[in-house]
Amino acid sequence: MQEPGDVMSTPSELVRQPRLSDQVAVKLRDMIYEGRMRPGDALPSERELCDHFSVSRTVIREAVKTLTAKSLITAVPGSGLIVGTTTIEDVAEIFDLYFRGEPSLRYLDLHDVRYSLEPAICALAAEHAQDEDVAGLFALCDELEKLTESDLVDASRNDAMFHRNIAVASQNSYYVILLDALGRSLLDTRVATFSMDPRRLSTVVAAHRKVAEAIAAHDAEAAANAMREHLGEVVETWKRWSPPE
Repeated sequence: MQEPGDVMSTPSELVRQPRLSDQVAVKLRDMIYEGRMRPGDALPSERELCDHFSVSRTVIREAVKTLTAKSLITAVPGSGLIVGTTTIEDVAEIFDLYFRGEPSLRYLDLHDVRYSLEPAICALAAEHAQDEDVAGLFALCDELEKLTESDLVDASRNDAMFHRNIAVASQNSYYVILLDALGRSLLDTRVATFSMDPRRLSTVVAAHRKVAEAIAAHDAEAAANAMREHLGEVVETWKRWSPPE
């Protein structure tokens, strides 16, 4: 016969069931992700949701509150609750807040992401770029060439736009979204590297022209290699002037 103490001597893990409101929030989230409710669609009434999920108004309100905090549901004055729309600016802000609040993130890790993405973007841009895309890249090179050491923030914005326009020229919107999402952190690092050595302005102009020329020639391999060279110079500048991470 097993003693009561023997029963308690064997560890047992309890599985805590999610709250009803959390379960409802997950169901609603899945409906949005699966496209059954589209951005801008009005949410069913509170009564309809109660009937659909067989729960109380309190549960529905808690579930909606959870999804509202995540911007999946938005309250619109005069229209009630609708399925939220998320812009690339929203995504960029989330990335920026995360990067700024996470001290373990290193610039060199961000560089690794750029080095894996941007040569491929350049190669694709060389294949798909239109005349207006190429003209825009050379115009940015001309603009950057006119800036001076007192214009480092403007130079950094120009630099960011050059790289973004290459992504646009690739005709792959995912690349544009990725660069936009990283944009604010990349802008900070651009200002930093220009500040480390303002003479880099002429170096960057030359590097950008080499990339633009390869894209204009529709030479995917040359475009990718030119971007690798450019990013290599950027990271070497960082390593030379910044304290060890």
